[in-house]
Amino acid sequence: MQQGKIKFSDREIPITGRLSLGRTPDNDVSFPDDANVSRNHAEIIQKSDGFYLRDLGSSNGTAVNGIPVSAETRLQNGDYIILGNSATLNFYLEGEAEPELAAVQAGGQSGTIPAETDAGGNNKWMMIGAAGALGLALTIGAGALYLTRGSSCAATAKIIAPETGDTIIKPTEIELETENAGCVSKAVFLIDGVEFAKSDEPPFTVTLDPKDHPDLADGIDHALSVMLIDKNGEPVFQPAPVLLAFDTRQIRPPSNSQTASLSDANATNSGTTANKVSILEVQEMSKRLVGQFSGNFTYNLSNKQFLQEVQKRTADYAVEGYFEQASKYRDAINIAFVREQNLDAPLGFILAMSRSRFKPDKKDNLEGLYQMSNDFVTTNGYNGLCGNETLSDPKQNCAAKAAALYMKSIVFGVFDGDVIYAAAAFGKSPQEAGTWKATLPANRTDVWSAIKTPQEREQLVRFFAAGIVAENPQKFGLKRDRPLSELYRLAM
Repeated sequence: MQQGKIKFSDREIPITGRLSLGRTPDNDVSFPDDANVSRNHAEIIQKSDGFYLRDLGSSNGTAVNGIPVSAETRLQNGDYIILGNSATLNFYLEGEAEPELAAVQAGGQSGTIPAETDAGGNNKWMMIGAAGALGLALTIGAGALYLTRGSSCAATAKIIAPETGDTIIKPTEIELETENAGCVSKAVFLIDGVEFAKSDEPPFTVTLDPKDHPDLADGIDHALSVMLIDKNGEPVFQPAPVLLAFDTRQIRPPSNSQTASLSDANATNSGTTANKVSILEVQEMSKRLVGQFSGNFTYNLSNKQFLQEVQKRTADYAVEGYFEQASKYRDAINIAFVREQNLDAPLGFILAMSRSRFKPDKKDNLEGLYQMSNDFVTTNGYNGLCGNETLSDPKQNCAAKAAALYMKSIVFGVFDGDVIYAAAAFGKSPQEAGTWKATLPANRTDVWSAIKTPQEREQLVRFFAAGIVAENPQKFGLKRDRPLSELYRLAM
């Protein structure tokens, strides 16, 4: 496999296995004087088929060739990487010709930008209105990209509608706020760096129709940007991109014949019901799920692989009857989790849904609503409130009390109130959970990038899949079931 390398500030660093990028000196490549770069900002991972860049939930984001990235992105020879809109690095593959370069300035960090050409010989980085130009300079500041070859036009622009975070579900007018636009001949609009429309007259308004971009309805954010072109054909200004989601599909609830059932807790259905729910809907429901928990923790739920895994796993939980099953244990769960341990009301119900689907049958050495082993509960003293009851008791009071006491020790004793990471760590002792936590990056906003171990990823995915099905049964064709929150609203 070819050797990958990073170049920045006249330095060259080979990539072997994993290369960490961030502000603190414990990173392989550090920018200690750049406040825009997060402590643990991003990483480059070497795989059998190439090199991949991951943003680690940084505060100010990561871009490749000027395009913001949220999911794992494969790097190509000559790519330039921007951390936090300021620090710039270049990626190269040893043995391949290095693209012709032009100077770059980025928040005081020196680096280079490849003047790469496409198949027709046109400079990719000019994107429009400057075919064949190679002497391109880039300056980054205040969250904006300025692309210029010396234009005297002082025009500026800002996209005021739509706004970052919007979902485009119908034709939407793009509105600009411009200044000093008398020298502008046209505005060119781009999605992820690719032109899709242009306007030759002020106020330079165009319409974005999601039906024209069905491939963008993938549940992740896409960058909408605009380039102003002066009367000499020179690019003048590119404002910071607006990040948008797209939804172009009409979702129809599945018929009864499409709703599969489980013969037992370990069975999975065909997935037809789950596939009727789009990735974008999975993302929106996941956001609402985490919004039920206290602590004001922020999570990046835009990772496409994560959303796809959750979407697939919902098939395991889209089975009619869960609400009736859960109703049997309403009081046991509410008393144990809320009244006795002061935990968020949804936690006990979503955990039980994810681990047993409210069927507390014993499987090997695991039993009860939360599928815990008696040895684990006894050794750690989590059965102290059970009296003479056991984990298999039909009322499930002991199972709920043991799980609540255990989760309190994990949620508050290890993860400082973070329910999501505590759910991923379920089954570990507090000591084991603490050891695992120490392997996670300091910035854990992007849960999928932060959690890399298979077992914890599986538990994370199941927690989200169970939670969104249980709270949105109609979306998954479960006409007889009701939202799980009806069972804990009185406890909230």
